[in-house]
Amino acid sequence: MKKWMLAVLAGLLLWNAALTYFIFNDPKQPRENSGSEPESVVVDYSNDLSEMAEDVRSSIVTVETWTSGIRHITSGIVYARDDSGVYVLTCDQSGYDEEGVRVIFDSSASVEAEYVAGDEDTGVCLLRVNPSFEVSLIRTASSSLVRQGEYAAVLGGRSPLSQSAPMSYGIVSRPSQRRIFAGSSWFATTIDFDGNVTGEMMGGPVLNIGGQMIGMMITRSYGGDRMGSAICSNELKILYDEMKENREVTRGALCVTVRSVSSMRAYEKSERNIKLDVTSGVMVTYIADNSEALNVLKEGDILMSMDTVQLSDESVLMQELYEHQPGDEVHFSILRNNETMEVSVILQ
Repeated sequence: MKKWMLAVLAGLLLWNAALTYFIFNDPKQPRENSGSEPESVVVDYSNDLSEMAEDVRSSIVTVETWTSGIRHITSGIVYARDDSGVYVLTCDQSGYDEEGVRVIFDSSASVEAEYVAGDEDTGVCLLRVNPSFEVSLIRTASSSLVRQGEYAAVLGGRSPLSQSAPMSYGIVSRPSQRRIFAGSSWFATTIDFDGNVTGEMMGGPVLNIGGQMIGMMITRSYGGDRMGSAICSNELKILYDEMKENREVTRGALCVTVRSVSSMRAYEKSERNIKLDVTSGVMVTYIADNSEALNVLKEGDILMSMDTVQLSDESVLMQELYEHQPGDEVHFSILRNNETMEVSVILQ
């Protein structure tokens, strides 16, 4: 019996030694860093970004204008086309209708552009060109699906002088941020992007990793603030439709910021005393001091419907406001302290 136990013990020791040898000498196992970087990881990661940039590069243009003898360079996006031409979205940072504007494609082909319309509140404007060659339209994604912390890239048009095309990379810091610009009463829907962006990249697209546009750059960071802001793709679509069809942008401003109830977590609803079965509507989070709604609505109110339209989320409210004019009176059905109320507000 004793000899049998010793034999078993010896066998176990041999098995343990053999197993240890194979584990530490398996070429598939990761080894300690020998000082060289893991090239395959870096190359694969770089190639992903390079391929994404190459895929969208033909949809990004340079916009060149001259105002009082001063040359202005921004970027633009090849957004749509119809029988009358190709439409380019960009940001209106100079007087495009003073001395003309040209759109320079990635191939360096230059085409004279027509200024269609601009929006003073957001700085977005629409140009039309008639190139003699085929163009590629930018692919878009719904900005309502963008989440904080997602990686994103900003691409600018190719410089006519250096022939280089800028690109920046970072994370989405604040998706669906409500931003009001100087001299405006409209709270635009923006994405705050953490990345270095130059003036020439204004009007360029903010892209997700799949190469789909989720916004368009309209401001750049100043001082120590590295954040730039982009108009969300969902609002950009409405702006495009307004400018193309009406050659101007009109809308009624409620002068409040809201949040979709459908995006709220259970603990948030609990802390705000919102019933868990309330899954639609938009909650008022801020009311501007100059708002006509200041003495009508309260922070925490949930707007359930506007006139006869159910407000399932923020995008529906935004669309409805674009359908109205300043001075229009609109009627809301709201939840306040879980009780239904009817109120009216004059839009600004």
